[in-house]
Amino acid sequence: MQAAEHPRVVLGYSGLHGSAELKAAGFPGLDEREARLFQGLDSAAALVVDGTLVAAVQQERYSGRKFDHAFPVDAMRSCLRLAGLDFADVDAVAHNFDHTRFEVFARGEPYAHRRYAEVLAPQRQTELLHRFVPELAGHRAGHRVRPVSHHHAHALTAAIPAGFDESLVVVLDGMGELHAVSVYAWRGGELHRLAALDYRSSLGLFYALVTMFTGYWPNSDEYKVMALAALGDPARFRSVLAEAVTLGPDGRFDVPVLRHNRDPRDRETFAASRAWLAGRVGPEARPGEPLGQLHVDLATAAQERLEQALFHLVGHWVRRTGLRRVAFAGGVALNCAAIGRLGYSGLVDGIYVQPAAGDEGTAVGAALALAGPAASVADYPATTYLGPEVTEDGPPADQPYWSVRVGPGVAERVVARLLVRGHIVGWAQGRLEFGPRALGNRSILADPRDRGARERVNAAVKFREEFRPLAPAVKAEAAGRFFVVPAGVNLRHMTVAVAVHPHARPAIPAVVHDDGTARVQAVYAAESPRFWRILDEFERLCGVPVLMNTSLNVKGQPTARAGAEAFRTFASSGLDLVVIGDRLYAKPSAVGDAAEALAAVTGVVSV
Repeated sequence: MQAAEHPRVVLGYSGLHGSAELKAAGFPGLDEREARLFQGLDSAAALVVDGTLVAAVQQERYSGRKFDHAFPVDAMRSCLRLAGLDFADVDAVAHNFDHTRFEVFARGEPYAHRRYAEVLAPQRQTELLHRFVPELAGHRAGHRVRPVSHHHAHALTAAIPAGFDESLVVVLDGMGELHAVSVYAWRGGELHRLAALDYRSSLGLFYALVTMFTGYWPNSDEYKVMALAALGDPARFRSVLAEAVTLGPDGRFDVPVLRHNRDPRDRETFAASRAWLAGRVGPEARPGEPLGQLHVDLATAAQERLEQALFHLVGHWVRRTGLRRVAFAGGVALNCAAIGRLGYSGLVDGIYVQPAAGDEGTAVGAALALAGPAASVADYPATTYLGPEVTEDGPPADQPYWSVRVGPGVAERVVARLLVRGHIVGWAQGRLEFGPRALGNRSILADPRDRGARERVNAAVKFREEFRPLAPAVKAEAAGRFFVVPAGVNLRHMTVAVAVHPHARPAIPAVVHDDGTARVQAVYAAESPRFWRILDEFERLCGVPVLMNTSLNVKGQPTARAGAEAFRTFASSGLDLVVIGDRLYAKPSAVGDAAEALAAVTGVVSV
């Protein structure tokens, strides 16, 4: 370890290795949804060098398992490669949980005791580091993993990049070590905690419960419930949800529906909470079966109640502190509908949502916590392009599709022409995005003017439910023409749902949700120049500076990392074409249009 007070090279990571396996052993016979109710998903690694965040990537992008919880050794090695370093250069390693003071809570039950010893205990992380990185198994003190408070890690990832000199920082998730809600004041580059609510007030666990009850997977499909919420009637179950989530004094709230789970198995499956809901709402939806209106109305009422609790919390602390700009982190912060409505509420003057708001983001926060005072952090990128380049590997040499080399400047103009003709195009360029959203480097793009394009992407490309909305990317300077942009709200990262101007809805129907909103990505030329050029050329051709943008993957798979994965997504789905690095690949039905578009741009006929 260096003699300096703060280490120069800090490797942070998230995830609780072995948590799913321990639960399966402790509670045999769980169904797949129940088995997903565990802490420690979204393992990732992040590297901070001299106060600058230089790399971050999720383990799922290497393992192929969405939300992977395994020790992120592949992600760690990727971050170090990107920085031209290896493990010998690392001064400190930080983990995104600190259960040091919580062993006492594990003494009452055999399963809780075993979970603490095998998964949660801080010393367990050093054992895992040495197992997966044997070159560190010596006695170097700097490579004993340092635990970082989970919500403090979350809060740093919201406070620092938000760009506010002063703000409220709100963390909302399922549960950290003990807390599910934390509120901080950010002043002078320091966080001061104002309030904390424990897991019995967890909006994340509440929404996971509703996700299970509607037949979906918790810790995975909450965004489907949010999409459903636009389709129902909240009045039908408003009184039930008022019992499930209660509002109290000083901005506090409680989630009594979670208190019904009193024995270990109930707590691990929400069994008693689900029974309570069934007695007041009706039967729980079975996975894979069509949803009835009952479950749609429940989703709508649950979304409404979550928003009421959020407004109650934020409104109180805005009034109490006078801080009217808010930075959010934690999985609940990805509820873009709630964040959008807060932006219009008049309660706040500015909103920033950390794009990697889930636990993957706490890998960054853990590294930042060790790197030095937050005020000294030199650089936190505005974009999320923190992973490896797409050229890490590529399509097979014997791939059967027509292909042609296209360089920067040409590729963007060719893709715009193909989109205008109605083709669905994969776009894999540059460094991989960190977090759940594809923001123009690993994207599937389509024409937003055709509602049928949304249906085709959902059915033939993504293989997902037809009610699910798809998001628009728009040139930042044109966003106000199409969307009602709340003042002070950061729209760079597809984290806020805003209203689409009524006059604009007929022009971009494929990206307008049933409630008239869209989860917008504002694209800046200085930050994403190639993606911005596609939008600019598309506007030149048809007058609309908007594209449909979704992640380059198929259902059940993480977003493509390298060229080979991007190509597999293209080959196994309804994508017409894909551009990977400097090559365009086309399926037979799109070859003629691809050649014609290339000739129009370059004057060269390639077929």
